[in-house]
Amino acid sequence: MTVHDLTRTPPALLRRARLTFFLVAVVLPIVITGIAVAVLLTWLPTLPDQVVTHWGVNGADAFGPASTYLWLLIGIGLGLPLLMAITTLAAVGAHWGGAARLMGALAAGMAAFAAVMSLGSLALQRGLTDPADAPGIGGVIALSFAALVVVAAGAWAVQPRVRPEQGRTLEPRHAVHIAQGERVVWVATTSMPRGALAFLLLVLLGLLALTGYMLLTGIEGGWIAALVVIVVAFALAATTSFRVQITPEGFAARALLGWPRIRIPLDEVESARAVEISPFGEFGGWGWRIAVDGRSGIVMRRGSAIEVSRRDRRPFIVTIDGAEEGAALLQAYVDRSRKSGTTPADTGEATS
Repeated sequence: MTVHDLTRTPPALLRRARLTFFLVAVVLPIVITGIAVAVLLTWLPTLPDQVVTHWGVNGADAFGPASTYLWLLIGIGLGLPLLMAITTLAAVGAHWGGAARLMGALAAGMAAFAAVMSLGSLALQRGLTDPADAPGIGGVIALSFAALVVVAAGAWAVQPRVRPEQGRTLEPRHAVHIAQGERVVWVATTSMPRGALAFLLLVLLGLLALTGYMLLTGIEGGWIAALVVIVVAFALAATTSFRVQITPEGFAARALLGWPRIRIPLDEVESARAVEISPFGEFGGWGWRIAVDGRSGIVMRRGSAIEVSRRDRRPFIVTIDGAEEGAALLQAYVDRSRKSGTTPADTGEATS
């Protein structure tokens, strides 16, 4: 039995892409953070016992030991890039592409952002006797984002371009024949895997608990946290499950809440097929996604998916069980419409 190779990328190119990714996403953050930590440690004797750790609209409003910046630098400048690198390597596997390249660039950029933000914030306070006299931090923030963009762009540029091979075409398990005047409807649901859903629910519960604590104790910003919880809860409810329908009128998919939704009329369908999808390799993640090559779709998991090729537009994809039968039915309607020169008649009914 021949196993389909999702990459078909020359081994030498794939090895070079992985090595370069490791250098920009792991080695470079280690170097940047190491240098920043060394500089920070040499500055400690010139800093007051308490330094500004937060600036509000009216200036400095929170204070703490200078070592706070050390832990922030290590966590954001090193811990976060390492987490991004490990997650990318585990999720992508051999299906390398633009998503992995982007994650490597962002990991390097985050290290630069953390270094400039931490050192810039402390540089403003060197030699001060009263940290409340520290000037505003607007310039440091702008410089930090500039460092992120410049380093991320450089990390993107040095990594080789690897275009992931699309998954193989899946054949239907049985032939689909539709008699003239017959109406067959295919309906199915695609949902996020239980493990991923459970993790997101735990995150939501954590945000809810934090918001409740902030509101009950009167901590400033509680209403902002409450707004975030509402937005996250709505996004979670709206994107974890979708209902897919294939009818004589075409293809339709909508969230169980009713939005977001998409409808592709039959006369806009060029062709339909079932394909094998790698979420991270081809789309950079899960959910309602847009791929680097312009394809879009509802990507819930790895495996079978219906790919609807549209006239004058990029294909739309939805991962779902039974994709072979769903795609075959839609293609049968397209073929019948072309033979008759009209939209299939809406008479009689059969449900599959």
